[in-house]
Amino acid sequence: MNNEIYMKAIFKIWLEEKGGVAFAEGRRMLLESIDRLGSLNAASKELGMSYRAAWGKIKATEKVLGIKLLEVATGGKGGGGATLTPEAKEMISKYKQYTDRMAFLVEKEFKHIFGSKKS
Repeated sequence: MNNEIYMKAIFKIWLEEKGGVAFAEGRRMLLESIDRLGSLNAASKELGMSYRAAWGKIKATEKVLGIKLLEVATGGKGGGGATLTPEAKEMISKYKQYTDRMAFLVEKEFKHIFGSKKS
């Protein structure tokens, strides 16, 4: 009998507050893209979403968390832009720390229950 396990556990984590999504992988990706590109518009294009949808996600998360995520400069001669607030950077860091820890624990429990994949 072949006892080799080739399955893997897949999981998603999102944080909720007062019934609304406070933070999830998509919001992390959006904020990191804004941080890298310096623009909500460019970040939304990179992620294949409308500017309005991206802005809506930012505003909804700010409302649920009670913190400001972006410092926004409106367009003009030098153009607009967006930078992350220290609170946004801290949220990304904590979310990554949490999801990395959960990934470790999920894998550990998966191996405990299903056995480890044989090489």
